[in-house]
Amino acid sequence: MTLTEQQIKIMQEDMSAQLVELLMDKWDYSMEEALSVWYNSDTFARLSDTRTGLYYQSAGYVYSFLENELRTGVCA
Repeated sequence: MTLTEQQIKIMQEDMSAQLVELLMDKWDYSMEEALSVWYNSDTFARLSDTRTGLYYQSAGYVYSFLENELRTGVCA
């Protein structure tokens, strides 16, 4: 099954919302802080690149990349 660009966009937006919530819960960020961290991360850039296929993964899986990036400064 091939997804449309709109379907991929929806999946990416849903993933972003879940990851911002995780940042707020686990790092005690305000919504503004969490949004800033997320949208300025390399992990977000990777999610935005449809060639990576990250939008197909679970939020927990993608969060592991983001968490590693925040702890080490490197997106693995």
